Amino acid sequence: MYRNILVAFDASPPSETALIHAARLAKALGASLRVAYVEVDPALYFPLMAAALPSVPDMQNTLNAETLAVREAALDILAREGVAADFATLALMDSHMHIADRLLTEVRRVGADLVVTGSHGRRGLARLTLGSEANRLLQRADRPVLIIKSPTP
Repeated sequence: MYRNILVAFDASPPSETALIHAARLAKALGASLRVAYVEVDPALYFPLMAAALPSVPDMQNTLNAETLAVREAALDILAREGVAADFATLALMDSHMHIADRLLTEVRRVGADLVVTGSHGRRGLARLTLGSEANRLLQRADRPVLIIKSPTP
């Protein structure tokens, strides 16, 4: 059914839940799994604060450390699930691109036939102000998307 699964992962609780589901699905189907993390440079979104932000090398070191932590979190989950996967770091190109758009570019590039993502399940004003990358992914994808909702506390 599905042979090439891409899962969005950022080490948040919803993405951890999504990764577990994607790993189990890949294992059950014998599918390949690709974990994708979209690296967001804060300078893209806060150019007026550039003077207040740390130096470029310091920011790059921080981004690298965050990416490494996300990768390690993914590898820990995958090891517990007994599943091997590729890990891709995807740079966000510009401030007008959404994370979902960057993920879809990768989905098409690698020929994934299923996309898995987590959702915070925000409603009302929180969803309106924060947006929904999962919803954007679902609306713009040209292939199946599996959205895993976070368990409510």
